[in-house]
Amino acid sequence: MSLKILLISPIGLKKILGADFFFKLPFLGLPTVAAHTPPDCEVKMVDERIRPVDFDADADLIGISVMTPLATRAYEIADEFKRRGKTVVMGGMHVSALPEEALEHCDAVAVGEGEKVWPQMVEDFKRGELKEIYQANQLIDLAEALPPRWDIIDKNMYSPVDFIETTRGCPINCNFCAVTQFYGAKYRTKPVHLVEEMVAKVKPVDKFFALKNLIFFVDDNIVANRKHCMELLNMLKSYNIQWLGQASVSVAKDDELLKLMSETRCLGLLIGMESLSEDTLAECGKRINKPAEYLEAVNTLHRYGIGVKATFMIGFDNDDISVFPKMARFITRSNFDSVYFSILTPYPGTRLFKRMESEGRLLHKVWEKYDTAHVVFRPRKMTVEQLEEGFTWLYKKALSMKSIALRLARGRTNPQFFLPDNLAFRSCLFRMLRGSKKD
Repeated sequence: MSLKILLISPIGLKKILGADFFFKLPFLGLPTVAAHTPPDCEVKMVDERIRPVDFDADADLIGISVMTPLATRAYEIADEFKRRGKTVVMGGMHVSALPEEALEHCDAVAVGEGEKVWPQMVEDFKRGELKEIYQANQLIDLAEALPPRWDIIDKNMYSPVDFIETTRGCPINCNFCAVTQFYGAKYRTKPVHLVEEMVAKVKPVDKFFALKNLIFFVDDNIVANRKHCMELLNMLKSYNIQWLGQASVSVAKDDELLKLMSETRCLGLLIGMESLSEDTLAECGKRINKPAEYLEAVNTLHRYGIGVKATFMIGFDNDDISVFPKMARFITRSNFDSVYFSILTPYPGTRLFKRMESEGRLLHKVWEKYDTAHVVFRPRKMTVEQLEEGFTWLYKKALSMKSIALRLARGRTNPQFFLPDNLAFRSCLFRMLRGSKKD
């Protein structure tokens, strides 16, 4: 009889901006873990956004993926399965940062990239020799990483977007980001011929349904390795697809790359601009960003038909209450296709978390509030209340119907995607505000 494994992706206990997942997007993590499961095992997956966990499920081994704002719920699930006599293992960024905490709720943890340790965990469990901690002592070569097993989810329950990874890691090492700690400080690239095998399975663009057949390249910065990116884009020219990705603002200075992006039907890029202050950017370790160049960079991308979703963080040590009207004025005169704000959040494992903890500035470790929509530390130049109220005020300004209309009218770039994107976030914002009043 084959070993039965149930993989679980928890949902947050508190609703956060965007976390209702107006566009329900699949996660890569557990389908990738499933691909690296020994072939003699039966694997099923539950995503709590789609359906509830069945605690009476017929499974021998329970695996739970944990991100920080989902940790409280993940621990609840683990505790209930443990109460019923099941063996539970956990992994993910939060567990990798705080393995001892996770072990209070489960039998074993995976620290680091799951592909390197998951097969051994399963084999040890089969033999009754499961250890408590499985440490990935090296990073996986992406040429060896198997494509995700999408057969373990019902893709009809998600938005029609295919997630594909072509690189991992980031050398920028921003103090608030867990990517470098988890994935390493060097960009690793997946051979383009292996990426092409996944792209070839994506259905061609349906001209009658503009939002279908999208690929989202999940790379933190798809243009970081220029040679690899050029090879990737030249490959994409052979396929009738549309795609979105993430990049640094410096991409605006590379016309050759932008031309290829346009030719391969790039609808837009998510760009982490973070702040309008060069001092703040220096503080967090992102000196490559130059706020004076932001608006012209967006204009350049628009000339190639590429939209921009700009992301900013609020709450850095250099920020005082003047940051909110200043940011609002900047957004008002911009032509960003979409904007996303987050409250600076010190995630476990980051340099920011260690500093905040050493300075005694963490307010608590109620993980479900580490969702970028709550203040979990003591700000330097404003109160907790001022930061939370300013964050909400800023979002109301940026997602007003007037702001959305003006920005999209100026940009005129792929409204078939960015209009629903803006309206979805506006809907989530006001749902969140209604929920906070009830609380």
